[in-house]
Amino acid sequence: MSNQLTGSVGPMIVRNIAGGFGQGPLGTLVFPATVNTADPAALTEGLAAQLSVDASGRLRSLITPSSGVVFSVTPAILAQSVGQSARAVAPGAGAVIATIAAGSLPAGTYDVQAKVMLDVGAPAAADANNMEFRRGAAVISVLQVLLVIGVYAPLVIFRMVMDGATALSINATGAATAGVGYNAELLATRIA
Repeated sequence: MSNQLTGSVGPMIVRNIAGGFGQGPLGTLVFPATVNTADPAALTEGLAAQLSVDASGRLRSLITPSSGVVFSVTPAILAQSVGQSARAVAPGAGAVIATIAAGSLPAGTYDVQAKVMLDVGAPAAADANNMEFRRGAAVISVLQVLLVIGVYAPLVIFRMVMDGATALSINATGAATAGVGYNAELLATRIA
């Protein structure tokens, strides 16, 4: 990346002129830079802009201008999310309500959000907490289910390592009451 606006080293600070320099800074200016994929080979700028990004998105930095040593860093996944929302009316015991299919999540570490609610019908006592979060066939946790129509239970977040070949799902634990709608949402966000 290049194209600094000034030749000064360090960030440009925005201050309140009327208040003088005794007041704290209002913030810093950020200058957009262009990425020139031919630039990483040289990194010859003499100012503070000693960074570049190559064509595959790797950040490159000149660490010692005199010897010109360059190293590259491959960025971590910042956001790779897969989600699923579904519902079922009166699901049977063990029935899948929402699932992120096996193979949909590449191997890695994920934060998985699970959100559930009942959305129609007249729930009975058997519908309370009658959903569970699963990784493959294994039950990870029973989920809180409120006996109030149209109100989501508190969001639950699980951090887990996925192997790239296992499904995630929200299932009914036992048989639901006739006519009661079970609504479930899953969102898996890759963090590493």
